[in-house]
Amino acid sequence: IDKKRRSGEENVVVDMSCATGLFTRRFTKSGEYDRVIACDYSDSMLTEARRRIRVDSDIALSNTKLDLVRCDVAKIPFKSDSIDAFHAGAAMHCWPEIEESLKEIYRVLAPGGRYFASTFLGTYFQNVANLEKSSNGGNDVEQSMQAFQYFPTVDGLRDLLLDAGFDR
Repeated sequence: IDKKRRSGEENVVVDMSCATGLFTRRFTKSGEYDRVIACDYSDSMLTEARRRIRVDSDIALSNTKLDLVRCDVAKIPFKSDSIDAFHAGAAMHCWPEIEESLKEIYRVLAPGGRYFASTFLGTYFQNVANLEKSSNGGNDVEQSMQAFQYFPTVDGLRDLLLDAGFDR
């Protein structure tokens, strides 16, 4: 990104599954990016992100271009090799098509681009399910009611990324 900035080229970060736009706003106010693209599949989340952006007076002072885009992470509507940095905060476990989504992220990242993500391992969700079970009279939580992926280990996550084309 520094190299692009020195050469006068626009540098772009995508905040995928932006939800209410917490990181979108931080990226915009940081001054590190020429353009921030906030994406989410949910119209409701984008509406809330837009509302929070409008009331943030620091964003109005920023020179960073900011766009909100409704899209599916498994079908990203951007050109290949066009994004410098890609962020997905606490989101990967919510993506129903994880393999396709990671391949799409890899496709749109520019050479040398970076993908930053955080998510939860299955052990976290198992602990949540156990708490739910104990508060639910000992009954198991129905699997169909759980809207997230189980990533059993860090190595399993690494393998998903490597299979999508990312380097170690």
